[in-house]
Amino acid sequence: MIRTITYFLTGFVLCGMPLEAQEVDGSTKSVKSRPPRVPDGPFVPKRDMIQREKGQFWAGPQDEGRFVQIMTLALVPKEQLEKQLQAWPMYEKLTQEQKARLVERIDEFRMKSTKEALGVAQEFQFDVRPENEQAFVRAYWMEKIATEKAIREELSPLRKRLEGEARRRLETTFKSGVKQ
Repeated sequence: MIRTITYFLTGFVLCGMPLEAQEVDGSTKSVKSRPPRVPDGPFVPKRDMIQREKGQFWAGPQDEGRFVQIMTLALVPKEQLEKQLQAWPMYEKLTQEQKARLVERIDEFRMKSTKEALGVAQEFQFDVRPENEQAFVRAYWMEKIATEKAIREELSPLRKRLEGEARRRLETTFKSGVKQ
């Protein structure tokens, strides 16, 4: 008896009730105006970009020099940004759309790096007031860049030695025609 009632209710729910798609009012979703997507120029930082130079065995982290260049531009006041960009030879080769996109991406990077630096200041309870906020952000990133550079220089010989050993192991396995 209970089984019959269960089958009846299941059948009624699945077959007896009409299914309708929900209509979404298009005006409820907020639309953020963004400029049209333009192909990025050579100096626009891209996410998760890994490049391996010719002769380099491993595709390592992002190019340190490029990060320093972008960070330097992000730390420049907005009023002086155009002057700094004019100093780059590749900037003149970009189209107007690419130049606009580059400035937009630098502004996004500036906001993100400022937020990260101020988060560190709050976490470590530094006395950073609105009047010295930009000075702290600049000092924080300069110290971080210097630290990362020192670490890279110190670990570079170890990395090269380990890369060489790994390369030799891979060569013995795959270059001699032995495939697993």
